[in-house]
Amino acid sequence: MKKTILVIDACVRQEESRTRKLLTTALDTMKVQHPDWKFEVLDLNKMDLKYWTTDTLKARDELLMKRDYTAPVFQYGNQFREADGIVVAAPFWDLSIPAVLKVYIENISADGITFKCDESGMHGICKGQWMLFLTTRGGIWADSHMELGSRYMEALCQFFGIDQYNCVYADGIDVQELDGEKILEAAIEETAHISRMLN
Repeated sequence: MKKTILVIDACVRQEESRTRKLLTTALDTMKVQHPDWKFEVLDLNKMDLKYWTTDTLKARDELLMKRDYTAPVFQYGNQFREADGIVVAAPFWDLSIPAVLKVYIENISADGITFKCDESGMHGICKGQWMLFLTTRGGIWADSHMELGSRYMEALCQFFGIDQYNCVYADGIDVQELDGEKILEAAIEETAHISRMLN
């Protein structure tokens, strides 16, 4: 069955980004493994994304009250909900994720779009079977409670109803005592391995 994979590129340094090397590996591998898959790529740094203000949030909420889910303001949320798989590439940024990715998430998070609320609570309604989150970190953060990037993305998967979460990270690539290139290469290899396993 032909699947649609949504690719979310939040690599702030663009072509100089080490995180993008992981993303390139993931896409190249998936395209060989699944030539029938359709890939929809969003380069967030080239999009005119807006965070919510008092006025824009009020306008959005009025559309939600009317259940006007096809309004242009929901285009990215609808796209996210319909994707069969999600790939997100974002560097570790101020203990979490880059602001542009957070703004994108704000844009897709809406009742009736990516989740729903009823008398029993909140439930994810996204069709995606899995998310692959790719990230690089200059310091050593993997086992730290202060690492809020991957933990946040995993929580979002649960919130949106995406069952399988995979994270590949290159940790400590700027630590002088470590071999950053070797760490990155290992992450690239792991990315290729996981990308071959996803269906």
